[in-house]
Amino acid sequence: MVRTRDLILVEALKLFSEKGIKETTIRDIARAVGITEGAIYRHFHSKDQIVYELFEKYSAELYEIMEESLKEKTSDEMRFRTMIEAFLNFAFNNPDAFRYMNIFHYLREKQVRRVKKLPFNLLSKVIGDLEEKGILKIEPEYALAMVTGTLERVFLYRSMGIIKGRKKVIAKKTAQLLWNSLIEYNGGKN
Repeated sequence: MVRTRDLILVEALKLFSEKGIKETTIRDIARAVGITEGAIYRHFHSKDQIVYELFEKYSAELYEIMEESLKEKTSDEMRFRTMIEAFLNFAFNNPDAFRYMNIFHYLREKQVRRVKKLPFNLLSKVIGDLEEKGILKIEPEYALAMVTGTLERVFLYRSMGIIKGRKKVIAKKTAQLLWNSLIEYNGGKN
């Protein structure tokens, strides 16, 4: 049985990702769940608490998926590529959550910094490791911008039907293209 608190989060996520955070009211969420506005306040003290908890929940979920993808990968290329694939597979399989996370980043950038398990931090670490080893061909800040921007656009273009194909194939191709764009060819040695 789904708990009311969990149902509130599920419906809020749908509304926030479709309508936006500012445009969604507690009344909208209550209506979607089929409860009164007062019932929501028995589970959450404010809309902001719902907003932040959703971001924290999905950031942690994506972070853990990415972190798991890095385990037992020995080459730099495999670590990078499997992490990128894990990121995109999460986005493709959780489109409402991914859209919402992007909205939250733009509207609540100061709150983003309070989140402990932030996927950005893992991306930054892996790119930093590539720089330390001397195999990253551009500055890490630009590499990070290229990677995050590409991941967001690939998700968007797949959603719009501009990029076609199976999700796993798109994720693999994107990972390979990003790797090739960031790393100088070194004879296949890492």
